[in-house]
Amino acid sequence: MFCLFRNFHFSGKSRIFLPGLIVFCAFMLVVPAPAPSFAAAPVSVSQLEKDLARENKKAAERKQNLQRLTEQERKLNADLAASEKRVLALEKGLASQQTKLKELGSADNKLRIEYEALLAEQAKTEEAKTQALRLLWEATGKRIAVGNRDLPDWAETDREYAWSRELYASLEEYRKQLDQQEAKLAQLLGRRDKVSRDVQSSMKTVNEEKSKLLKARLEYDKKLAELRKQRVSTEAELQNILKLVESLNLEIGQRSKGDIASMKGKLPWPVSGKVRVRYAPQGNPASRGLGFSTADKAEVKAVAGGTVVHNDVLRGFGTVLILQHGEEYYSLYAFLGNSPLKVGQSVAVRQAIGTAGYYPTIKGPGLYFELRFKQKAINPETWFAS
Repeated sequence: MFCLFRNFHFSGKSRIFLPGLIVFCAFMLVVPAPAPSFAAAPVSVSQLEKDLARENKKAAERKQNLQRLTEQERKLNADLAASEKRVLALEKGLASQQTKLKELGSADNKLRIEYEALLAEQAKTEEAKTQALRLLWEATGKRIAVGNRDLPDWAETDREYAWSRELYASLEEYRKQLDQQEAKLAQLLGRRDKVSRDVQSSMKTVNEEKSKLLKARLEYDKKLAELRKQRVSTEAELQNILKLVESLNLEIGQRSKGDIASMKGKLPWPVSGKVRVRYAPQGNPASRGLGFSTADKAEVKAVAGGTVVHNDVLRGFGTVLILQHGEEYYSLYAFLGNSPLKVGQSVAVRQAIGTAGYYPTIKGPGLYFELRFKQKAINPETWFAS
């Protein structure tokens, strides 16, 4: 058995790494080649990927449904809040009109008291007028009976006559005042009636709005219960779909261990970033892999399902993780910030295997990646999906 990484290269520097070689060659010696299996897989990887795409589409639809239900619930809350605000405004206006009506009622009571006092004064005036008329009639009758003989003193008669005229004038003045007070009272009563009608109309409007609000609340509760029921159901469906997606990913990963050769041009990229070092085995310096610049602690993922055969620190290359895919394909991830996986652990395609660490070549966070067939490094870029 030849050692796979007999001629191990990183980002243009050719080096022989005895610790890495010893670890990997020892693994190759102690791990037996898998026995051939003649049982046909019930479902192909291609079909599993189609199923995965379909379930991912379902998951996206469920997420959209959840967003739509959330928006509908938010709109219901906004509509209810607007209705309550409208009722509060109506109640505030009603309170203002009721205060105004109360003020008019107080003014009305005051005017009624004045009006009643004026009526009492008018009664006295009427009595005085009647008395004056009686006296005038008596004096006139006496003069007629005696033929203007034995009349009282004319000066006194003139005084009585002048007093009577003043009495009539005073009574007329009282009548004018009474007419004015009656007009004022009628005006005030008219205003009071108008405000009273406005208040009654406002109360009717408020009661109608409250009735509508109550109906809206009941409808809101009903719709909200239905929306929440749909959301719970959709969330449950989404969780089931996500579990199925996870299961399909794991199955694809397991199947891909021996089927990576058919995945050329379909493999996912190991990390999100920019390629800074290209595959150039004949270059100067030579590079047998790809170097990526990434965000700090960017998530690194397995390009295919496989088994961890190495996860340890190699001098000059930080943490190096090697995955075996089938019998003859390997992927290597160097300069990892960390990787919690254990040797012998199975991983699925796109499963997180660690985070990007410091990559000296680009003097920042990044990842060095190699793909190998048997002992030979091959160009990874031709294997990745565009």
